[in-house]
Amino acid sequence: MKLSRLINFLEEKFPAFLAEDWDNVGLLVGRRDSKINGVLLSLDLTEKVIDRAIEVGANLIITHHPAIFKPLKNISSDSLIGRKIIKLIENGISVYSMHTNLDSGKSGLNDFLGENVLGLKSGKILDPLENNGREYGIGRVYKLEEPLKLEKISELLKEKLKLHSINVVKSDENKEIKKVAIISGAGASYWRKAKKSGAQVLITGDIKYHEAMDAREENFNLIDIGHFESEWIFSNLLENLIKKEFEIDITIFNDGPVFEKM
Repeated sequence: MKLSRLINFLEEKFPAFLAEDWDNVGLLVGRRDSKINGVLLSLDLTEKVIDRAIEVGANLIITHHPAIFKPLKNISSDSLIGRKIIKLIENGISVYSMHTNLDSGKSGLNDFLGENVLGLKSGKILDPLENNGREYGIGRVYKLEEPLKLEKISELLKEKLKLHSINVVKSDENKEIKKVAIISGAGASYWRKAKKSGAQVLITGDIKYHEAMDAREENFNLIDIGHFESEWIFSNLLENLIKKEFEIDITIFNDGPVFEKM
């Protein structure tokens, strides 16, 4: 199968125009007319991920986080990104990234996190946009079928995402939650918008101290499940999507989390 065929399939569902302006999505390394023998799915492009692709014979790596964000002045073995790109090219491995276009798109990562992982239903976009007749946007807001206390929601998150612990900012731990907002990755800057939507808690990652302090003072709950921890399911979403359309070997390998509990 040619890489262009897979790219066309993915971009029909999650076109590049759904991505944020600062983002860098799409084919980052490789040739569109190359033949794909196997796919490795990973949240990040680390050297361990490239080595695993070589080991299993995958000549396409699809990541969530783009390895290239800023313009490169050179590609040499003097830098980490240079070594990665050289190793990719020497081994005939292409790299394709789906980041905020996958986060914002319908049936994308936030929908998958809310519906397939947490079992919630009928999510609405937190920050809706429209382009070329498509509605998309950051975050999802879900009305719970039955009210739950913050502690119960935290336990559910730990169970479903296989987490040992999470960080919680409590405004009132005894108050029952009727509506939750979800943003995978780092979405704490949207907590005021989440509160305005009627949500009583925002579930996200990478919450900063001052964001947490402001939210607590304004009586809003936050749950920090971690950046990696909220997005490692990217690989499961892509595996399900690709397997429905193509017969190709797929390997999942996530080199994380970065932070470890001691």
